[in-house]
Amino acid sequence: MSEQNFDLVVLGAGSGGYAAALRAAELGLTVGLIEKGKVGGTCLHVGCIPTKALLHAAEIADHARDAARYGVQATLQGIDLAGVAQYRDSIVSSKWKGLQGLIKARGITTIEGEGA
Repeated sequence: MSEQNFDLVVLGAGSGGYAAALRAAELGLTVGLIEKGKVGGTCLHVGCIPTKALLHAAEIADHARDAARYGVQATLQGIDLAGVAQYRDSIVSSKWKGLQGLIKARGITTIEGEGA
């Protein structure tokens, strides 16, 4: 691996790490962002975001079940777990692609690895 010099190196590309990297780049610093997994970290890939997508799907089912209360005729025929998983994955994928584009647009160098 060739030597690289940065004004700032951020260890971890979770929500705090990528926010710091983006802000530093906004301020004109050269930034290296080190991450052993995917940019976005736990929150984006297996935590907050997928959980919120699942909760939203459950909320939609709840609204369908209670629709008559509002004068709307709807029935809940069941939950398509594969469809819910596809919805969750599409939300995560969309946000991940957007984050990758933002990082690239700001000229941040991402490095796969760990810091010590």
